[in-house]
Amino acid sequence: MERRKNFLIKKRFQLNFLGPFVILLVLESILIVSLFLYLSKDTLTTGYIDSVLRIERTQNFFSFPFFLLTLIVVLAVALTGMVIFIILSHRLAGPLYRFEQTLKQMEEGDLVSSMHLRRNDQFGELEKALNRFTESLNRRIGSIKTDLEEVRSILSRRDDPAILTKVNEKVDLMAEEIKHFKVASKLNNEG
Repeated sequence: MERRKNFLIKKRFQLNFLGPFVILLVLESILIVSLFLYLSKDTLTTGYIDSVLRIERTQNFFSFPFFLLTLIVVLAVALTGMVIFIILSHRLAGPLYRFEQTLKQMEEGDLVSSMHLRRNDQFGELEKALNRFTESLNRRIGSIKTDLEEVRSILSRRDDPAILTKVNEKVDLMAEEIKHFKVASKLNNEG
């Protein structure tokens, strides 16, 4: 199994994935503090501070420890959450990056290579579909390429009377393969 070397592969995607979590965490913390302040506004609390019994408004008595505790929890959850989100988003961003690279290779004419994702990455079904598509395209274009080479070979022996029949057969085979592909009408008129 390959080890991940870089967890931020598609930084913008992953950070956009993480952003709402951080915002939600901050809003949740503000809500908790606001609710505490609201619910404790008209209450008194008794407690010992350095062995002295004190009676104070609940907000004043608990405010510093409560805010400190909230800050510690927010930071701990934020840091843990960020690490988890980056790791989980890597399982999305990594395959997306790999899909982009594979499609660029296909755009450049490479129909031989196939795509392989890590076992735990997402999009396994899409990986299989893309590999089937590439194999099918490779097979069909390979067939057309082979037929074209045979037509060239046949045309090089023009003095043979059966050449026209062989060329027509090969052109018919290529035309049958080409029918499989739907292309823009503008491209259809150019050929």
